[in-house]
Amino acid sequence: MSKSDRGLFKPGYHYIVGGVVLSAGFLFSLLYGFSLERVFLVVVLAATSTVTVYFTLVRQLERLIRLVRTGEKKTIGELDGQFNEIYGFYRNLSLQVEEERNYYEKLYMDYSELLNTLDIAVVSVDEKGNFDLVNEAFIKSFSYGSQGARYLRIDRFTRRTGLIFPLQEGQYEVYSKKLGKRYQVSVAHKKKSGFLLTLTDKTSQWKTKQLLEKTRRYAVDAQTVADLAHGLKQPLANVRLALDLFKRTNKAEYIETLSRELNSFQSRVGGILQIFRYGEEFERVDLSEQVSKIASFMSSIFSEKKIQLSLVSLDKGTVLIQKGRLENVIKNLFMNAVEATTHGKGLILVKVRASRELLTLILADNGKGIDLEAQQKIFKPFFSTKSEGSGLGLYLVHSFCEENDVRLKMRSAPGRGTVFALTFRRQVNEEQNSIG
Repeated sequence: MSKSDRGLFKPGYHYIVGGVVLSAGFLFSLLYGFSLERVFLVVVLAATSTVTVYFTLVRQLERLIRLVRTGEKKTIGELDGQFNEIYGFYRNLSLQVEEERNYYEKLYMDYSELLNTLDIAVVSVDEKGNFDLVNEAFIKSFSYGSQGARYLRIDRFTRRTGLIFPLQEGQYEVYSKKLGKRYQVSVAHKKKSGFLLTLTDKTSQWKTKQLLEKTRRYAVDAQTVADLAHGLKQPLANVRLALDLFKRTNKAEYIETLSRELNSFQSRVGGILQIFRYGEEFERVDLSEQVSKIASFMSSIFSEKKIQLSLVSLDKGTVLIQKGRLENVIKNLFMNAVEATTHGKGLILVKVRASRELLTLILADNGKGIDLEAQQKIFKPFFSTKSEGSGLGLYLVHSFCEENDVRLKMRSAPGRGTVFALTFRRQVNEEQNSIG
């Protein structure tokens, strides 16, 4: 018997029973008078009680506990005494618990093997954010368990990998600068408590998609080539005519015409180069700061034309964008508004409005507006309602928005003015997105 088993009977229940019988006998003798026969009888009764209790209760209990503790397998028939039923009950209960444990252990093993067959990283997180199960794809993808990199908690995992996403049910596309990879993260509630996360590497798929999208955007169809050729054909013809007239007449006025047409041609070629600007990298830009900077740069133009510029409200926010092209877009929108307004009565309103996921740049003027027929062509290359316009300003705005995932909207009413709205995807700071 183990020390803990002996501790159960350390007081000696059989001795207690014998002592009680002996005390009762002496008390009885004290009341009715002592005699040698009575004392002998009391001692015999006390000894008999002690031995009886020991063999019928204490020893049987000790034996039962030893069998239960050691897990010794015996049939009911092999046990004697009044504890057969008790032992049988606990033995059956023990077997049932063992069977259930084996069942759930097998279920867990089957579940783990199933997860390990998936080529997708899977991790189970309890209600406190601790990892309680990861599969082999997760271990392989994130070096889990190697060189002490055992994350144990979801907040530690997100900090070390740079994969920032909310721990709430949904699907999130997350990019990690630390890993240089993009993942599709699915978060699902478990039945009882906690979450089940799957992390699918979408880097190659995303790059292929971006490459195909760029190919589609930069593909020049026959109509575009015809538009570009037509747009350059007229200024080239004007240059040739001015040069021919100068050769014939030798008049200086044709040199001025030649210079003006060459400037127009250069402007159009520059616009075309901006349209097919491949190399510029994307970077984080504070949109309101960029608008303020360009408005300050163009303030002399507004003053000269006596146009009032009102920066209504500029909410703070960051966007991932091609910065150089964004500057050209804002300048083009400002210049369009300047040229559309009446000098001395012009008003340009600018606003940057922020929401949780979006930033919207709104630029409105009280100019002459654009009629419905022109609105159908306003974003086509070389289309212009101005006699000296290149027809590329709004086409540049349109192509920039397509290639930078910006939603472009325009509303205009003849005689009342025009409103442009550019909606960007906001880049939320990692600190605002972090978990835990």
